[in-house]
Amino acid sequence: MIGAANRSYTNYPGDVLIQMEALRTHSSNGRRQGGRGDNHDVCSIIGRWKHCGGGRNPACLEERMLISIAAYAVLLILLVVAVAAAYLFILWNRSGEYFDSNGARLHYVSKGKGTPVILVHGFAINLGGNWFFPHVFQRLAKDYRVIAIDNRGHGRSERFYEAEKYGTEFAEDIVRLMNHLKIEKAHVIGYSMGGFIVLKLATMYPERLLSVAPCGAGWTPNTAQELGLMQDTAESLERGTGFIPLLEWLEPPGRPKRWWMIKVLNAFMSALFDVNAMAAVLRSFPQLEVSEEALRRNTVPALAVIGGVDPIRVFAEQMAAVMANLELVVVPGADHGTALPSRVAMRAFRKFLAEHTR
Repeated sequence: MIGAANRSYTNYPGDVLIQMEALRTHSSNGRRQGGRGDNHDVCSIIGRWKHCGGGRNPACLEERMLISIAAYAVLLILLVVAVAAAYLFILWNRSGEYFDSNGARLHYVSKGKGTPVILVHGFAINLGGNWFFPHVFQRLAKDYRVIAIDNRGHGRSERFYEAEKYGTEFAEDIVRLMNHLKIEKAHVIGYSMGGFIVLKLATMYPERLLSVAPCGAGWTPNTAQELGLMQDTAESLERGTGFIPLLEWLEPPGRPKRWWMIKVLNAFMSALFDVNAMAAVLRSFPQLEVSEEALRRNTVPALAVIGGVDPIRVFAEQMAAVMANLELVVVPGADHGTALPSRVAMRAFRKFLAEHTR
């Protein structure tokens, strides 16, 4: 009867009508499936409405007020999440300009005035995620001309599927970008894979650098042994199982592995990046190898920032032990993902750049 088409609901407020309509639909579905529906639930709602004196009972009013407050709180949280997501999307998808790097179309973003500082991001991320999320780009751009590049294979830059298209080409791309922008010398900061790239750059083109900062990176005399991780991850990508070996290894040593984070990051990275191009990048890592002799001969002022619980810290310390003109800054308690956004890192960058800017 409640489902009759000519029934008038004008004496009931909207929220009760919604509940009654939902139960009417449920009841109709039950009848279609051979059952009687749930008329008892409908009667219960009508009975409760009468018991509440048409909504005028104080207890009922308090209950409805609490429900309304909870609903508004949920809506507010969803609004905040939506705004934050939109903001992060804008940061991630920064759009800038392009240049030709020996046939590769590469993307970069530039802002600010003064001495140039070039930022080189890590593996399976882009310039927005590496430099805009932690606000490194924005803060440095207040005092310097900051240029962030999307490495080949990443972000808005052209991707390739052959290992020979990466490796030392990453370092060459930085010099070609400087030539494109008519920059004679620059500070160059890299993080994670970007740190290994700029370390190689310092041995290839020291005359083009005011300073170099291989951060979130390091060096080891046992290169072949350590590069096994990169080959394992490349094989995992080619099998379709993602970045798991690398993400698992990057977890802070001596602590329980955060499997939920590993799985979330793996899904996120696999969705955003071309896994076959990423596999080719990893297979090119042997090209970035630097000799101990080259590090000992280094004449470029250098800074390395590393997290205190980053598993790469041991390699950063090995690098500091042999590389001339290198200052090592350890961020206490920080892992590979939290060292760069830290105040310790930003203070180190500002102090180092100021000391080596003419």
